Amino acid sequence: MADRTEKIKTPVVMTEGASREVIFGLDALERRWSFGIGGIGLMLTAIFLFVQQYGYTKTDPKKGICPPGFDLVKKVCEHKYPLVFQDYIGQFFMVMAGALVIIFFAWRKKRVGIIVAAFMMGLALSNVGLPFLFLGGWLGIRAFRLQKYGDPTFVGSNQQSRLRAQERAANRRKGVSTSRSKKGDDAALTSRPKPEANKRYTPKQSGRRR
Repeated sequence: MADRTEKIKTPVVMTEGASREVIFGLDALERRWSFGIGGIGLMLTAIFLFVQQYGYTKTDPKKGICPPGFDLVKKVCEHKYPLVFQDYIGQFFMVMAGALVIIFFAWRKKRVGIIVAAFMMGLALSNVGLPFLFLGGWLGIRAFRLQKYGDPTFVGSNQQSRLRAQERAANRRKGVSTSRSKKGDDAALTSRPKPEANKRYTPKQSGRRR
């Protein structure tokens, strides 16, 4: 018969917050995600270069009829026209610079730089910038968990939160018992009769003159 091995669950030990170097640095998982999102930014710059971009002009129809060159799309007249590189050169360089900054800070393991660059790109690119907003928010949440619980994961931080709640409850129970004992000691002290003050008056002696 084969030996049956029992799975022994290791107990969860309560930890303190992580050090400053760990909070502001990056682990292997965070670096991989940062490099990946930075690569997406470089792919967007390639799309700007090799895929034709279009602009749109919208106007209201007159008596249900659109002007020449316009198409009726959802009750709005829309004209589609091709863009040249000069029309979006600013956005192109912004995306390329942001992607390179994210890759650089991922290589240097700098969390704050990636968060700032990711949020700036996410807000500037609207719907296309959702991956960058996700990266910045995810890194920020993990930094908060590291600072408070010492564990960046969802499961680990929840376990640490429960352990700390149990410790606070235990401390409160101990505090109630000690406060009761202190009240009992105070009551015993107040029940004891206080010694009477000495009513005899001793006059002050004046210094002798030589």
